[in-house]
Amino acid sequence: MTGDANYISVLPPAGEMPGIRDEFRLLLLCARTRVDPQQCEQIRALVRKQLDWEFIISKAHPHALIPLLYRNLSAICADLVPPPVLQQIESDYRVNAERNRKNTAEMIKVLRAFKAANISAVPYKGPALAVLAHGDIELRKFWDLDIVIRPRDILPAKSLLISQGFEWRPMQGQVTGRNEQQNFRFWHEYNFVHPDTRTMIDLHWRISPWRFPFNVDLDDIWEHLVPAQLLDEDIQMFPPVVLLLFLCVHGSKDMWWKRIGWICDIAELLASNPDLDWSYGLELATATGARRMFLLGLALAHQLLQAPLPEQVLAWIRTDNHIQPLAEHVFHRLFSEQTFLDSFVERQRFHRKVRERLRDKLPIYQQLAKVIFISVFIPNSNDHEVIKLPSGLSALYYLVRPARLVYKWWSQLMRRSDSSH
Repeated sequence: MTGDANYISVLPPAGEMPGIRDEFRLLLLCARTRVDPQQCEQIRALVRKQLDWEFIISKAHPHALIPLLYRNLSAICADLVPPPVLQQIESDYRVNAERNRKNTAEMIKVLRAFKAANISAVPYKGPALAVLAHGDIELRKFWDLDIVIRPRDILPAKSLLISQGFEWRPMQGQVTGRNEQQNFRFWHEYNFVHPDTRTMIDLHWRISPWRFPFNVDLDDIWEHLVPAQLLDEDIQMFPPVVLLLFLCVHGSKDMWWKRIGWICDIAELLASNPDLDWSYGLELATATGARRMFLLGLALAHQLLQAPLPEQVLAWIRTDNHIQPLAEHVFHRLFSEQTFLDSFVERQRFHRKVRERLRDKLPIYQQLAKVIFISVFIPNSNDHEVIKLPSGLSALYYLVRPARLVYKWWSQLMRRSDSSH
């Protein structure tokens, strides 16, 4: 049961929460491919107000909502939107559509090359998700092309992409040469760029890195791939419920749901696939330690964009007392007027809260301890500038660093104490 009649709220819909600007309400109403008559009237009523269109466009871009914003405004209330505004949104829409078409053609070319080389590759996000969830490659904003392969195919796939003119861009910390296989354990992707077309490909052999564990057995998932079409090309995709799980992990891992477009992907995938194997989805999420991330992503789509969920799934969401505070945290960051700094400590705190198993939290604690140790005990350029030591005494900088930090913290404490009197 997934229809509108079965929409059962877990929390108040995000669009009805107090303090959300009308500009955000308009973006939320337009962030969907299916708009019912009541929502059409709400959109028209909002557009009749004195809206800050510069603010709307400035938020639509980072939230990846320009395509849906243009599609719905032009279809529902083109007569009410100021002509220069609609022209700008249309121009941005067409630029994105052209880029999507070029990237999709490049994706098909690469998938054909992989198939010819007997490398099984599955497109993940990008144009394939646009077609599967939104029904149109023009209605989703994407920049790079994500392709998932099995670990055994990493080196052949890398060589093939290089033969196609792509350049491997190792990330900081990735090893090249004889010891390259170390990357396969500690990393989850390779990044490639084509110097002529500027097409970017992320080649994944895992969905997340070791410091944010999500150890799904890709060989087992490969047994459940389903046929699909990307334009006129026959491809293979992950089953929709598996793709939902992957998207929920991605949203929690990268920038912790800071893009409404990511939540829109989940809502559209739910609406496009009413007959999901929910038992298998929850079983896989639980086995991989991603149950809370899975349920959080579903709850966000349900509350933010009224994505249909069966009562069974809503009951699962209610049983985890962490979901509501996590969802409220995401909404607060999405709609707050203040600018948030993505501090390492805050990100790690969020990452810990979305994990239910201690063993999945341990790498997060290890990473946090490592960063704290480096920041407290490893000298940096500022230490060398403040205190000049001869080269023979350079080892003393390992004492200078913590001493400087203690003095800095003590000074701040004294200033706060003085200001309170």
